[in-house]
Amino acid sequence: MPGSSPRVVWSHLFGREVLSDSGEWRHECEVEYLLSLPEAKRAEILDGVPGAPDRESQGIRGIRGAAAVAALKVQIERLRLIKTKG
Repeated sequence: MPGSSPRVVWSHLFGREVLSDSGEWRHECEVEYLLSLPEAKRAEILDGVPGAPDRESQGIRGIRGAAAVAALKVQIERLRLIKTKG
């Protein structure tokens, strides 16, 4: 909503409240989205399609690099464990 103030939301990954327009919350939303995907689709988004000529098909690895994908995989697993434990 234009003109509205950001909300305070609980971040499971950061273990504290964050603003809904913060980088922390955007990161958590990305990780939450990736966790919600079937494993094959998640792998395709993270690692891309081997030999893909266009940037979009190269996945996050092709855009942000291998280190970013490795970090996302750690965060996805961490959020999965947090959600499993409740």
